[in-house]
Amino acid sequence: MSYANAGHTLPCCKRHDEDQADELRVRGMPLGLMPGMLYEEKETILVPGDSVLLCTDGLVEAHNPQGEMFGTPRLRGILSERSEGGNGLSAALMEELESFTGEGWEQEE
Repeated sequence: MSYANAGHTLPCCKRHDEDQADELRVRGMPLGLMPGMLYEEKETILVPGDSVLLCTDGLVEAHNPQGEMFGTPRLRGILSERSEGGNGLSAALMEELESFTGEGWEQEE
């Protein structure tokens, strides 16, 4: 898989044979910020059972009532604990987000 980043939340990769999820680190300025900007591109090998999570900053930058941010370390911890992907993972992340932010939370703009 080839990947680049244009200022977005870094994707997280969970290898089927590892207990932790790691970010796929690559540098890049926000898309459209600077005309003619070149973006770093990297590659990784994915094998059956590996998974990659792409998400918006709305997840990792969500705040709880005390002002604490959900954050990438928390996201990586959740991914490390779970083996399912797809809809099961999406549902689990939404449950974790709701538990973290509390009822009545509204996404920031």
